[in-house]
Amino acid sequence: MQVVQTLETININTDDISIFYYFKNLITKNFSKVIGRKNKIFSFFEESEIPQRKYFLKVLNKKYLKNDNEGIKNIQDAHFKTIKLNFEQTNTLKPMLFIKVNFTAGNILMKFSSHEKIFISYMKNYFKNHKIEYNEENLILILEYKDAITLELFEAFADESEHLKYCVNFDIDKNEYKNFRENLHKKEGMKWKFNALAKLFSNYFNVLECTPQNDLSEIRQKYLIMVKLYHPDFYQGKSALEQAYCREQFEKIQIAYDNLKALYRNNT
Repeated sequence: MQVVQTLETININTDDISIFYYFKNLITKNFSKVIGRKNKIFSFFEESEIPQRKYFLKVLNKKYLKNDNEGIKNIQDAHFKTIKLNFEQTNTLKPMLFIKVNFTAGNILMKFSSHEKIFISYMKNYFKNHKIEYNEENLILILEYKDAITLELFEAFADESEHLKYCVNFDIDKNEYKNFRENLHKKEGMKWKFNALAKLFSNYFNVLECTPQNDLSEIRQKYLIMVKLYHPDFYQGKSALEQAYCREQFEKIQIAYDNLKALYRNNT
């Protein structure tokens, strides 16, 4: 028996007809939103049936423990998922691949249970136009967040239990992923706000010969160069016209930097 989890489903694959009918009877007797055919049964989440679903998963885990001493990971949070029960012909069960997913600032980290060169190539093609790094020694693939499409692709990928010749089990903490999404959306919102405000500050960027793509440290470096260039102390003894021009430029540079510094500190 295989138990394979994705973002939204928990798949039970078995080539033992007695196990299939055992779980099929449990599903049809205890859950209302059930559809299926001869060898496939689907049970969709119903909030009023949470106690029954938790009991079902407890029974499932007990059966699974007979084959795997570690049990099913994150089973306590799987009651909200769609349950899919599949009967497979003997010796047709696909090999299992386990992927533990974690989230860091701007990156999705996937730890593989084994090195599968073909699967890594498959993922790189799936997430084309994205930056991907794979450490063969640690079996960790790092997918860098690019834009909203990154999450759309990831969710579609992690919601399929079968890829190539593998049954893929995704070990994902739903709350961790929710926080990751919320933080990214918050940053995107701040980025949008910053870009909108930056247009109003275009004159200050021009004074310092910078753009909104420069970070504050780069703007500061430019400011330090220009403020020295036009500092009034360097123009003592020059004509009154030159001194007036340099003083005006010095003040513009100072005002531009003060405003841009406030823009970055309040909106990034």
